[in-house]
Amino acid sequence: MKLVVIGICIVIIVVIIALLGYKKMKAKCTEHVSEREDGNLIPKHENTLLQPDRNKDELVIQMEMIPAEAIPDEGKLVEITDSKVLAHVDNLVPGFAQAGVAGNNAIQAAKTEGEVLYRAIIPNGAKLSNSKAMEGAVRGIYHGADGIQGHANFIPDEAQKGTAMAANTAVAAMGVASMVVGQYYMTQINAELREISDGISKISNFQDNEFRSRVFSLIAHVKKIADFQVEILENDELRLSKIVQIDSLEEECTKLLGQVNLTLVGYAKKEELNYEAYEKELKEAQNWYAYQKALLDVLYKISDLRYTLHMGAVSREQCVTLLPTYTKQVEEAQTRLAEWHESTITRLKIDLEEIRRERNGLDRAIHLIPGLFNDDFKFRAISKRTVGMIKDQASGEVNDHPYDITDLYSEDVQLISKDGKVYYLPAE
Repeated sequence: MKLVVIGICIVIIVVIIALLGYKKMKAKCTEHVSEREDGNLIPKHENTLLQPDRNKDELVIQMEMIPAEAIPDEGKLVEITDSKVLAHVDNLVPGFAQAGVAGNNAIQAAKTEGEVLYRAIIPNGAKLSNSKAMEGAVRGIYHGADGIQGHANFIPDEAQKGTAMAANTAVAAMGVASMVVGQYYMTQINAELREISDGISKISNFQDNEFRSRVFSLIAHVKKIADFQVEILENDELRLSKIVQIDSLEEECTKLLGQVNLTLVGYAKKEELNYEAYEKELKEAQNWYAYQKALLDVLYKISDLRYTLHMGAVSREQCVTLLPTYTKQVEEAQTRLAEWHESTITRLKIDLEEIRRERNGLDRAIHLIPGLFNDDFKFRAISKRTVGMIKDQASGEVNDHPYDITDLYSEDVQLISKDGKVYYLPAE
């Protein structure tokens, strides 16, 4: 009888332990999911969105629903319009573009206030290094709560239509992240180069057509590289060739800028000019002044473009090494020019505020007697355009060119799905 009782107790204890273990396992499995209104399960958002799947070589990009209020300034959203980039995004997060539409439809159907968006975050990851274990593969790591959890070897695979696609999500994620950030940088650079080119177009001096054509050629070649092309970022050989070309264009830009600086300093050496001669030199100097501003702007865009093409592998400090040197040269040339204007204005008695100058020579003698009764007869009006050019050139200040120190390549890449479109939300 005792043996029967002992047996029953053992069975009860085993059953209790089994039930407790089952509940613990079930809680752990459901920890990462939540239920939607339609009964389907969706992953919950966690700190790390690039997470190991059951197979350690496969990593998953999660998608989460967020309220529109989570993005206080939607003006910062940058739409991804390139079809090839969108195709890569869809390959990485299938159905992401349509998720925003479906989410909003569900909200409207439920008559719930507010708009919902979908967000996918591509976590920043270290550049993959070549694998020592497998030829032709790259090596990646993934992290757990206690640091590095494991390593994986990723092998590119040929997808349909002959396009080289990364079979592993980690490789694809890093590629998409680089493309999105690259498109953002290059679109900005291209727009700014367009403004610079428009400014050069307004310079109308047929005496410097050769110089003008060289400046146009420089801007056109830089702009051609800045025209966002997925092919450049996907093909390392092509991308590196563009970096070499950028170095060559930078050299041409510095030569042109140096010539402009020397020319402007040359104007500052012209002394004892009468007003008519001064006004003539002023108009010519204005063209070179415009070239100086444009070329310095292009030099800054070249450094930004170099950083973009390096995809964050090279520091911004290395990409802007020439900027301080040539910015200082521009400042020195403008200081000399400002001193020339200041001394000439004083000598010719030009009043910039009243937009006039004192009469001199025969003109002054003719108006001597009327000037005794009315001081206005002692002065002669000058054009507002002349005053504007003098003020510009005499400012002695280089337009503010802060070094862009943002490093979006080192940030998580946030993708937002809204109304069937995909947007990139740059980090602050």
